[in-house]
Amino acid sequence: MNIKKFIIPAILICSPYVISNYLVFVFLVPVLGLLYSPAKTKNLHFFIFTLITACCVLLPLLAYDPGVYLLGVAVATTFVTTFLIVSGKLINRFKNTRFSIFIPSLVWILLLYVLNFRSLAVSVFDVGILFPSSAPVIWYTGSIGLTLLIILFNSAIARYLTKKDKFSLVTAILLMSIFLLSHIFSLNSNSANLHNSEKSKKVALIQGDVSRDSIFGYTERLEKRISRYIDLSEKAAKEKPDLIVWPEYTFPVDVMNEFPKKMRPVIDEIKKTNVCFIIGSLLIDQTKVKRQYNSALVFKGDGKLDGIYYARDPAPFNRNIRVKDKAEEFYPDNMGITLCWEELNAAIFRDYVSKGAEYFVSLSSNTDLDYSWFKRYASFFSRARAAENMRYLARSTQTGITQIIDPFGKVVLRLPSNCSTFLIGELYGINEKTFYSKYGDVITKIFVILIFLRAFIGTIGKRLKRGKVARA
Repeated sequence: MNIKKFIIPAILICSPYVISNYLVFVFLVPVLGLLYSPAKTKNLHFFIFTLITACCVLLPLLAYDPGVYLLGVAVATTFVTTFLIVSGKLINRFKNTRFSIFIPSLVWILLLYVLNFRSLAVSVFDVGILFPSSAPVIWYTGSIGLTLLIILFNSAIARYLTKKDKFSLVTAILLMSIFLLSHIFSLNSNSANLHNSEKSKKVALIQGDVSRDSIFGYTERLEKRISRYIDLSEKAAKEKPDLIVWPEYTFPVDVMNEFPKKMRPVIDEIKKTNVCFIIGSLLIDQTKVKRQYNSALVFKGDGKLDGIYYARDPAPFNRNIRVKDKAEEFYPDNMGITLCWEELNAAIFRDYVSKGAEYFVSLSSNTDLDYSWFKRYASFFSRARAAENMRYLARSTQTGITQIIDPFGKVVLRLPSNCSTFLIGELYGINEKTFYSKYGDVITKIFVILIFLRAFIGTIGKRLKRGKVARA
């Protein structure tokens, strides 16, 4: 195995996550160049290459749970190895014709659908989320459609560098023009043209900077943690917000049912500020089963509980957290609330928009993400969800990245990570729905069908031509 020829491909595949998200436009070029090259690479070499790359990209998961890390590496290695082997065989099948530049994007998207792109390892390969400020394209395609275009661009560049054909060059130039124009449009557009200023809501996002050990430690630490959040909320209340948000698992125990006395200072603070609060909390079913739920408690300004949002799609690798049976749908004040893992689930955000949500509030912990670059990567999902649905989104976290995002996927305000403070900003209600909000991945699916038809027609045409030649 020639290790040298895999060094640059490995570095570039990791680069969008570790160095800069803009490198996603070239991250597959070297490895796809191996597929278009006349010199064939052994499947075993592809496997070793992807295994090492997956171990590096998913390294932050090791701090969370070694079992999750190993599972993630296994799935990611399977994904990339399958992608390279299948793409290589199909490219060889079509003899490196013009059609071959579409093969990698087709295989990549099909693998995302087959392996479910909401799963942790596969979500790493929904690379469209790394380019959220791409309206109006993302308003029609969503992140999965952007992923298709990005892989196609990588494929066109790789084939041009290998074959020097004009079709690949023209395709690459066309796609780059689309990316540049959409990015310039997003960066320079004024979101005030989309919303009604009368529907604004001033929000205070509290970032307590509580470590994972402190969050899931003993309950005697709870009073100190509650005191910190109350102090920050008192300071934020001076800015007269309409909503104060505490992040996911602010209460890592069921304070409402098992420690009601510790909840009293919180209720007193809510009454004092007379502001609506959203607080992330663990809730436990008060039955013999003792099921646990990731939830958000919504309080009115008078301290009364307005309702509870239960996570509809909790992290699959946390076996203790369950989906609430027959949980009532709760949409306070035309707001869509999500918890942690649900940022990866585009369908939840689209469902909110279909039911009238005018903006989103996302509660995350992110205390497990010890690497700053991985925190930055995780924050891209909320940016993509905001841009896909043309909505403002407020993201509250324990240790970062806490931020407010506009309908173009741009970060309006952001807090530095690993500090105890709060963020004040405005959320504006928007009623308009994007094409993607209404119809989802329909454009991507149509593209996949057309590529399949092209491949089928091309194969039939070759067989008919061979038949004529044989009869002649």
